[in-house]
Amino acid sequence: MLLDSNTILDLQLIQSNEVGGSYHMEKEGLKRSLDKLESNGLAVDYIVTDRHPQNQKFLRSTQFLDIWHFKKGLTKKLVKLSQRKDCKVLKKWLCSIKNHEYWSAKSSTSGPERTSVLNHLQNVHIHENPLFSKCAHADTVSRDAKKWFQQGSIAFHKVEKILNNKRVVKDVEKLSRHYQTSSLEDFHSLILQFAPKNVVFTFMGMLCRLYLAAMHYNENDDREQATTSSGQAVYKVIFLKSKKVECTAKPVKTEPLSPVCCKITFIYE
Repeated sequence: MLLDSNTILDLQLIQSNEVGGSYHMEKEGLKRSLDKLESNGLAVDYIVTDRHPQNQKFLRSTQFLDIWHFKKGLTKKLVKLSQRKDCKVLKKWLCSIKNHEYWSAKSSTSGPERTSVLNHLQNVHIHENPLFSKCAHADTVSRDAKKWFQQGSIAFHKVEKILNNKRVVKDVEKLSRHYQTSSLEDFHSLILQFAPKNVVFTFMGMLCRLYLAAMHYNENDDREQATTSSGQAVYKVIFLKSKKVECTAKPVKTEPLSPVCCKITFIYE
């Protein structure tokens, strides 16, 4: 997907037996798409992906990571840790740590700036790091001293171990500041309307349905937000499984055009 315009440029359909297993399918699809773009004279400045290890090793300096995928993996570890009896204080900070990852990725350019949350958790807001010498929030005095992590405590040690993990620190430096893969996730959801997972298709049948989904998405990706008769923007409230009791306000777009319908004839030699 070209993230500037949310346009699907290419898609690849790969069977696991082509590449020796499902683990290698994603990298092979990426290589084929890049080869096709290059053969058509299109240069790729950088790519935003998830944290797949094979993709990271293959792309190296041209890759940036989607914040949501990074946050998802980190949150799983923190939620599991917060369920321990000696780490219950972490439950109060789960949302704040997730918000910090988004804020730091958008406002910072280097890894050390993005890992400054540990001092804040201990109620320390003046830092020795010259890149980020002070917390950006207003100077306030908390009335609840129990919400802070105690220096040297078991809870803080375990949180520090997760946040200072070698791979986490390395990935934090590569978080994308400008573009994310949320639009591509929307396209993946659209594919289910054309190719439900509970139905088995032939390779060619699946490929045709993917092409139809891409055509439909490209035709409707720039829809405007719906408005009421008085001109007010329309939103809907959704509850995501990942956010438990939290809800999100999502803008409602105008109705899409009817799905692309056509008859395709195949000639086999």
